[in-house]
Amino acid sequence: MVDLEKLDISLLNHLTTEIIVLDESKKVLWINDSAQANGWSKDSNDLSSFSAMLSPDTEEEIRRIINMAIDDRKSITKRDFELKAKKEDSREVDLTVSYSPKDSLIIIEVMSVDNLNKIIDSSKSASSQRIAANLARTLAHEVKNPLAGIKGSAQILSSKAKDDFSEKFLKIIIEETERLNSIVSKILTPPQKPNMEPFNIHSALERVHSLALAEGISNANLLRDYDPSIPDINGDENLFIHAILNIVKNAIQAIDINNNEASITISSRVGYSRPINGKVFSTICQIDISDTGPGIPDEIQEQVFFPMMSTKDDGSGLGLSIAQDIIRIHGGSITFSSKPGNTVFSILLPLPIVQLKGVANA
Repeated sequence: MVDLEKLDISLLNHLTTEIIVLDESKKVLWINDSAQANGWSKDSNDLSSFSAMLSPDTEEEIRRIINMAIDDRKSITKRDFELKAKKEDSREVDLTVSYSPKDSLIIIEVMSVDNLNKIIDSSKSASSQRIAANLARTLAHEVKNPLAGIKGSAQILSSKAKDDFSEKFLKIIIEETERLNSIVSKILTPPQKPNMEPFNIHSALERVHSLALAEGISNANLLRDYDPSIPDINGDENLFIHAILNIVKNAIQAIDINNNEASITISSRVGYSRPINGKVFSTICQIDISDTGPGIPDEIQEQVFFPMMSTKDDGSGLGLSIAQDIIRIHGGSITFSSKPGNTVFSILLPLPIVQLKGVANA
């Protein structure tokens, strides 16, 4: 049996790639830290330990690939492989299975593929960026003048409103016109750095919730599931609200808001040892916006972040493109999965570990 102590364990544990080493009977001999953080387990006395977290279909496919690698005495790579877990979670990975006849070892390498990076690397050219920027400036010119009229009218109505219901929504109109005017001004002026300062993530999400209710969706359809331990993050709160709201608006348009069974859920969680744009971070904040709509058609899933890509006749196709750019400014990424009845957009943002320790010690 091979002497595993000869492996440079320290080096392998620094890789973002998940490494799983098996013997020919499929027993797990060793896994690196990245593999362990992503759910792989090691129990050399349990033949099924390597597949403990996998769905039956994924386990069967990986076993088939392993047998091919052993029979052909070579490495086999599957690009964009859908790795499904028993918990119904799935992620897209590059999967490589290698066999070493000399040591009778099977090495499985799993590299997470970020949808955002794939889209940017394969398709989003400088030309499309210029088109999006020019279109944004044109729209900003068209929007700026009406904003002043909307705000002025809302202020007049607010001064005459006597009931709490009207005052609540007039206040939203005034605040939103101010926020939009701020965004429009940024589009029309030379690029400047975002106003980065600590803000409460859930305060921003609650703001999105209020704005979504103003779109006509009911509390019964719009659900929230927050992790209160998440600390403040550093960023531009107005831009962040704009990004999340764009995604939520898409979800609202995807569901039938008159159907009591239809729903949108905004959730937040802390994650550990997760990759963002090819780099593994010790702690991250994950925000999921999920809906029960019909899903994104397969033929456009690779283009959903493109400027001017929209399935709606009256859509500008800028919402997700703008959201992507804003999240990238904050050092994060957007990924998504979609099938009929369940579309999930996931935003991953790195969190400084010192902040989490501060919360834990509070």
